Amino acid sequence: MLVVVIFGVGIPIVYLLSKALKIRPKPIAIGEPRKEATLAVIVYVVLFVWFFAWVTLTKMFQIEPLRLTVDVTVVLWVAFEYGVAFLIVIVAMTSTRQNLGTLGINKNDLGRMIALGLTPGGILLIVGGLLASIMGGGFTGFSSSFAYSLILTVMVGFSEELFSRGYIQTRLSAYGGTIKGFVVTSLLFALWHFPGAYYYEASGDVLAALAYALLRLPTGLLLGYIMLKSQNIIPSSIFHFLFNWSGYIWRIL
Repeated sequence: MLVVVIFGVGIPIVYLLSKALKIRPKPIAIGEPRKEATLAVIVYVVLFVWFFAWVTLTKMFQIEPLRLTVDVTVVLWVAFEYGVAFLIVIVAMTSTRQNLGTLGINKNDLGRMIALGLTPGGILLIVGGLLASIMGGGFTGFSSSFAYSLILTVMVGFSEELFSRGYIQTRLSAYGGTIKGFVVTSLLFALWHFPGAYYYEASGDVLAALAYALLRLPTGLLLGYIMLKSQNIIPSSIFHFLFNWSGYIWRIL
């Protein structure tokens, strides 16, 4: 229910905000779009396998990066996981001589980009706090875990946006069109969470894990829409970070 509300309310907010901020970005140019889209799909499969393998190791060593208590071990563990994933993307980009600009990493209209991500993210953070008690949560309190959760969610938010919106959505959109790229990437983003968040929690029940993963689709659509309106991963990364962090600080994971 929460993710549906985030999508239903978030899309209009982002649309109106992009109009108010007068954000009119140029589409990111991708050379040889068919070749890049094919490579993006291959990279997605490789990343999916890598994350599945890493989650399996996580379970074997009983490290729980998605729980409410976060320590330095968890941060380093996840940093290595995403560091390897980042290298996979860089190798793919280097092989076709793509630059970082094709990932939507640039400083154009930086203030507006920050506002586009921070405003809906801040609203979510506040609403999460107001509804936390109703949802069985509450403020987690200030502690080292609080600080580590901030580091962790910033890292995860930026990394997943770089992979999903920055690399995959830009290339699928360049080849198949903006809307198709946006929708397909959002679906792939939802399935991305199949190994990381749900497969083991569903005790190996594949259908249940898929159903849980697809609950991420509305969130993926909102993040993809932010990217669509900005052509920059800064706004979606900020929102993604605040979305994840609100779950930690209000104990509503």
